[in-house]
Amino acid sequence: MGVRIRVAKPGEEQRLTWIQRQAWSPETSPVPPHSSEGSIFDGHVEAGNVLVADESGLAVGFSKLVPLTTSSPQLAGTGDHVQQLHGFSVLPDHRGRGIGRMMLAAVRAEALRRGATRVTLRVLSTNQRAMRLYRAAGYEVEGRLGGEFRIGDRLVDDVLMELELPS
Repeated sequence: MGVRIRVAKPGEEQRLTWIQRQAWSPETSPVPPHSSEGSIFDGHVEAGNVLVADESGLAVGFSKLVPLTTSSPQLAGTGDHVQQLHGFSVLPDHRGRGIGRMMLAAVRAEALRRGATRVTLRVLSTNQRAMRLYRAAGYEVEGRLGGEFRIGDRLVDDVLMELELPS
C-alpha cells in the first residue's frame, strides 16, 4: 500500500487543512472546517499532536490526539491518563484501503507511549462509517447527547466513545 503514519511537521498546515475541507460533510461535523487561511495547529493542537497518513510523501489523512489536560488546563493532575481524539480525516478517494485502521492503531500506540489508559472521542450519530471504524478498533459507546446539534432541519446526536488501554 505504501502508506506510513508519522508525526506532522510544521509547515504542513495548508495540506492538512485542505484534507480536512475535502473530508468534511454535514454527516461528519456540525460546522464546516477552517478556511484556507486557518490552521489546524491552533490552541492546544500543535504539530506534535497530529499523526499523518503519508503515501509516497503526500499526506492523505491525519488524526489529532491531545491530552485531556491540554485542552482543559484546570484539570492538570486529574486527567493525565486520558487522551482525546480531536479530529480524524482521510481523503475521500483514499477511504476503504485500511488507512483509517492504520491511523487508529498509531493513535493507540501513541496514547500508550504517553502513558494513557484511555482514549476518548466524540462522533456524530450520522457518521456511521466512522462509528463502524472506531468499533472495529475497540472503541465502545460510552454515552450519547441526544439532539445535541441542529444540522439543516434535523437534530443530530453527539456520541461519546472510548477505548480502554492496558495500565
